[in-house]
Amino acid sequence: NLPQNLPPICRQRTKNKEQRMGSSISTPLPRLAVPTGKVRICIAGFPISHHTGRARTIASLIAETYPETYETWFYFDGSGFRPDFLSTVKAELSQEQRETFKDHKRSPFCWLEKSDGTKVALGGRDRLCEWVQGTFAADDKEKDAKLLKLCADPPSLWELRFDNSTPGTAKTEE
Repeated sequence: NLPQNLPPICRQRTKNKEQRMGSSISTPLPRLAVPTGKVRICIAGFPISHHTGRARTIASLIAETYPETYETWFYFDGSGFRPDFLSTVKAELSQEQRETFKDHKRSPFCWLEKSDGTKVALGGRDRLCEWVQGTFAADDKEKDAKLLKLCADPPSLWELRFDNSTPGTAKTEE
């Protein structure tokens, strides 16, 4: 919360953002329980990053191609992602995963949430791509060709700017 003695111009609020003296930190939207039978692909990171942009594109394409099985949740913020949000997400992981990802500080951070409450940390965009290649390689090649190509090719600098709106396809309100 902001100090009460700040002038009104410094206390502008929107639904998801608190602005202070020109910089803003967005408040992540809630991650409700994952619907039965679905997997939520979560991507968090900086709003200007070609690796984060590619991860968002991949997650969105999965949810568009397989909406009955996958949904997405995103959080992109240049000030709030690290260390605050990233630390919060890591604290939700199992002890083994916390140890594995204790040194992960780069953007993006990708993880899966399942309907039984399980969270599976993947790590960066490269590890998201490894998961995609292992998960979708045996499926319909024609349907997954674009997805697998996104994972095989490195992101270009043209992907620095991307749709960094949140929250993805997951419900954030009851």
